[in-house]
Amino acid sequence: MDPVKILKRAWQILWNYKALWVFGFILALTAAGSSGGNGNSGSSYQGSYDEPSGYTSTADTPEEFFIEAKEVFNNILEKGVPEANITGDELVTVIWSIVAFFVIMMLISIAMTFAHYVSQTALIRMVDEYENTDTKMTIKEGFKIGWSRTSWRLFLINLIVYIPTFLLMALLIADGIAIYNMAINGGEFYTTASFIALIGFTFLAIFVTMILMAVLLLLRQFVWRVCVFEEIGVRESFRRGAAMVRENWKNIGVMWLIMLGLGVAWMIVSFIAFFILLPAVFITAILGAIISAIPGMILVGFFSLFLNGYLPWIVGAIFIAPLFFILAFSPWIILSAWQATYTSTVWTLTYRESKAMDTLSPEMEIELTIE
Repeated sequence: MDPVKILKRAWQILWNYKALWVFGFILALTAAGSSGGNGNSGSSYQGSYDEPSGYTSTADTPEEFFIEAKEVFNNILEKGVPEANITGDELVTVIWSIVAFFVIMMLISIAMTFAHYVSQTALIRMVDEYENTDTKMTIKEGFKIGWSRTSWRLFLINLIVYIPTFLLMALLIADGIAIYNMAINGGEFYTTASFIALIGFTFLAIFVTMILMAVLLLLRQFVWRVCVFEEIGVRESFRRGAAMVRENWKNIGVMWLIMLGLGVAWMIVSFIAFFILLPAVFITAILGAIISAIPGMILVGFFSLFLNGYLPWIVGAIFIAPLFFILAFSPWIILSAWQATYTSTVWTLTYRESKAMDTLSPEMEIELTIE
């Protein structure tokens, strides 16, 4: 296997096959959408919490605290926030609007998750078809071959791969509870010795999980492609993908190290590009504001039927914010789309090379034997 040849070929495909960019854009967009979104919720809650009207809790037990909190909350819903000229009915409407927003975002997240794995399937199949027949599929054809049962299997494969991470999170939560109980109920020796042992075990679990995830994420690249090309189930895909990695571990290990190095280089390039693209982001932010203005005004008009003053503008801005941010930060998303497309193409070509080596090796052995 020639890694340099694969990297060059993937680069050529990236720039010659622009229909792939659409699916790379979806991958980058779905990855960006899952990385954040609650950044402002904490600050807004803190602002409302820091301005109580001199209220001090008198509860002595957790049960009394929750009963008291319920009474305070009901009182706020009835009277509203007089200092901000918000009535109780308007406050209820705002709360339900925010709930509706999160429900819509949840539904969009589910749809984007489906789009993510459809795009993964499409990228893998389109690159393979291009290498086999030199045929470039259209975006419509890409979605057609991506929308299949295989996309659901890719999701299940990814879910299985991240099981160690889920277990680690559960372990960290359990450790936190155990440390709290030690600090409250344990004796001095028990607390100190157990605390040190628990912390050491936690760091060991984190280290082992990191190593395991590195192996599983590499394995996932081949399990995905076995599933896509051979159209088999999840369990069989893991078995054949693991067998391929095991038989070609030297070549695949070299490619993994190269991609790891390219990942570090990409982080440096992304940091530099962050500043270089700031003028472009400024322009796209203006365009995003202009494009978002029309649906934003429609939302403001709709919420004006239920709210007064500045509240329709605030709620409308919350609903239109995702569209604005996608448009405003589109230069960075496009850059990530190219990276996602290139990475997927490299691993597809690596899979093809590994598959070809497995197919040709017995024939080469027979020729050598005859000679």
